[in-house]
Amino acid sequence: MTVITSSQNSKIKLVRALLGRAKERHDANAFVAEGVRLVEEAVNSNWGFQFVLYDESLNEKGKLLVEGLKLGGVDVEEVSESVMKSLSETETPQGILAILGHTQLPIPNYLNFILIPDQIRDPGNLGTLLRTAAAAGVQAVLLPPETTDAFAPKVVRSGMGAHFRLPIHSMTWEEIREQIKDLQIYLADMDGKP
Repeated sequence: MTVITSSQNSKIKLVRALLGRAKERHDANAFVAEGVRLVEEAVNSNWGFQFVLYDESLNEKGKLLVEGLKLGGVDVEEVSESVMKSLSETETPQGILAILGHTQLPIPNYLNFILIPDQIRDPGNLGTLLRTAAAAGVQAVLLPPETTDAFAPKVVRSGMGAHFRLPIHSMTWEEIREQIKDLQIYLADMDGKP
């Protein structure tokens, strides 16, 4: 098996594009999940894989994950550690990343607990909100305009798998109003008074 060592490889170029801009993720209908835990969460959720890249620094758990992905028919390729390091947005790469299809989980018919994170621009904060929402039993997250892309790499990392369990939909305010018209609304405002 050959190891990808060139940054000019088409898969490497795609990963870079997806890491970079929301428009690229939208156009490709894909996003990046980096690290053993996130890739494992995607597998456990039966998420659609486009391909997986790994390097020889991968730990034993990661190697077993790669073998399972290969057996499942996923396109898996080895890259050099230097190529992985150039792609990773973490200080110490775990040696694996996956390009996943951007599948939107359906919004349940009966809603009584949703989250609308209005104008959250910090990716880490949005990921933390998604992770907390999933743990609290939120049924759907509706993202209004001017909120950061929920599938940006830092949001996906800090979401710690919430993306695979929680319907996350970008909507206009009109669409959101339609979804919440019969719900009781609670507002948390950073500058609000008790």
